[in-house]
Amino acid sequence: MKKIILIFLLYSAVTSFAQISNELIIEQIERMAENSEEENLDYSELIEAYWSLLENPININSNDIDILTEYKIISIFQLENIKNYQQEYGDILIIEELYEIEGIDDRTIEMLRPIIIFQKDESSDKIQLRNMFKYGKHKIISEIYQCLNEKDGYKNIEDSLLYKDPNSIYLGSPQRLYFRYDYNYKNRIESGFVLEKDPGEYIFQGNINDSIRKLLGNKCYKAFDFISFHFHLKDFGLVKSLSIGDYKLSFGQGLTMGSGLAFTAKGGSLLRRSRKITASKTANEGLYLRGIAGTFNYKNFELSVFYSNKKRDANIIVYDSLEEKPLKISSLQQSGLHRTYNEILDRRVIRQQLYGCNLSYKTANFQLAYTIHKTDLNAELDPNNYIYNLFYFRGKSLINQGIDFYYVLNKIIFYGELAISDNKAFAGLAGSTIQAAGYIDLTILYRNYDKRYQCLYSNAFASGSNTRNEKGWYFSSSISIAANWKLITSFDLYQSDWLKNTAHSPSNSHDLNIQLNYQPKKNILFFLEYRHKEKMKNTGKTDIYQRYLINDISNVLRFHSAFDINDCITFKSRAEYNSYNDEDGKSDAYLIYQDIIYNNTHKKYSIAFRYELFNAEKGSVYAHENDVLYAFSVGGLSNKGKRVYIVVKIKPIDKLQISSKIACTFYDNIHEIGSGLEKIEANHKAEAKLQLILTL
Repeated sequence: MKKIILIFLLYSAVTSFAQISNELIIEQIERMAENSEEENLDYSELIEAYWSLLENPININSNDIDILTEYKIISIFQLENIKNYQQEYGDILIIEELYEIEGIDDRTIEMLRPIIIFQKDESSDKIQLRNMFKYGKHKIISEIYQCLNEKDGYKNIEDSLLYKDPNSIYLGSPQRLYFRYDYNYKNRIESGFVLEKDPGEYIFQGNINDSIRKLLGNKCYKAFDFISFHFHLKDFGLVKSLSIGDYKLSFGQGLTMGSGLAFTAKGGSLLRRSRKITASKTANEGLYLRGIAGTFNYKNFELSVFYSNKKRDANIIVYDSLEEKPLKISSLQQSGLHRTYNEILDRRVIRQQLYGCNLSYKTANFQLAYTIHKTDLNAELDPNNYIYNLFYFRGKSLINQGIDFYYVLNKIIFYGELAISDNKAFAGLAGSTIQAAGYIDLTILYRNYDKRYQCLYSNAFASGSNTRNEKGWYFSSSISIAANWKLITSFDLYQSDWLKNTAHSPSNSHDLNIQLNYQPKKNILFFLEYRHKEKMKNTGKTDIYQRYLINDISNVLRFHSAFDINDCITFKSRAEYNSYNDEDGKSDAYLIYQDIIYNNTHKKYSIAFRYELFNAEKGSVYAHENDVLYAFSVGGLSNKGKRVYIVVKIKPIDKLQISSKIACTFYDNIHEIGSGLEKIEANHKAEAKLQLILTL
């Protein structure tokens, strides 16, 4: 093992990579996937927003540049310096002007170069119909994915047996199908639709067994399980933004309202200067809103109003057969999977309405806002009577209110949010980021989320996915040690005063992250990262008299390199070692991979290849994978084995790109993969994906 790691490190020291600015962005989303408590979330929407900057560069003289802080392309202080320069000297017309702005170095300029344009602010220009046809961009994306192994859920069984146990198979085919159309006009008008079918779901009801179709009755959906439409308008007179169809909301720090996924970075300011209303192009079926929303501005005031009316998946516990409607549900589902008889029965069984508004007052360096919204369900939500969820929301109606602010004072930023739910329970956070000496960013944040706080749309900073039953302190620093070196550290100390599903008594935990980045050139990056996590959780003992909390300790050491050999060939390398310590004793895991990427000089084709070794008989190891365009895949690998994949992208004509991915995982210590309907009776798993993108 030591020899393998040594050879790997020596080899990575003479390899290379392009597009280095992407690496740290990918690493942040990779971390989110590792720590997520939700399964089946599609993180593609986060990385796609970044890729879209390359296709539709933003005007640096517009308010759209706020998005650059989300991806750590620029810091919040660099953003303020850019805006101060614009206030004093007017619009920035050439990239050379950036050299005159305090805190904007050569590396930042190179990261900005491909994603910004220099024009006067066109937000007040009229949108003309002829220009929409002439300058609008059209994009069609079509994808198909399939696991090439046969899973138990797709095996043929006799009709008589199927009728007795309708949940014994998946009702649809094993392919994932995805189709999307997008229209974009100068980032001011976006429109399109999405069709998606997950593996195991059927497309048309005529494709399923007659017996099952009779059992389902009117629960059978006619075509594609997921259909989405969006229309988004920006900067049209008093209308700052308008969304019709599917959209996402984010106000303040996400404590009162935050639908969709939010990019959570480490080592810098956690302030969210939220884009309040954005179009939803995601296939995450539980996270979007459906209806209409708009933001209107007048001088320093902005008013956002929104209404959503959508059907949600839920677990029904009381059903009115006469009225044919649910009366009581135990939970709202997020997976969006409708593969089996029972999953279809839970599909879109209740109606959820959401309406409210956000009023904000904003100046160049200050914002104060108030948010209120009400959620109505047409069935009573009544979670299972476990002691840990004693304070979960129960009922049909919920009102949430909150106040948020941020204030920029020279090199100090203050921000926070205070929210209250119907039951008079509070949740709040407050933070500050200080820039010292021009090369040190220090952040401190305190959060206190009452165990009784209730909100169905909240994604503020927290250790997990829930913004309740948690209080803690977060500290981070980002220090530019030298021209090419940066040290990023964070420490999160938090506790829960009430029980959780993973801890049946009050608990406390802490996370430590240290990352050292070395970037001697714009096309070379190394980083070394150490992570320590100590979390209290339930023991595995089943005897009630032996139940107690244990400390689950994990340590991760990760080395990553990315750089170019030349204009065509790219190498990425990673070595990772994990150690675990719990009631079962000590265990360890490792992951090693090597990427080789070839990009044709004329960008007509590219090939990405990975060879990966892993050993994680306890827990999992995670690594981002190259994929087809706009897709973001983070593979969680368990057991012992190897994984290989190849991604090929060709561009036969300027308007058409064809991408494909073939991957296979080989296991050394198991002969069955998965369980239940997902079980594969083999020691390997093969997958294939094909994507076509047409731009007009």
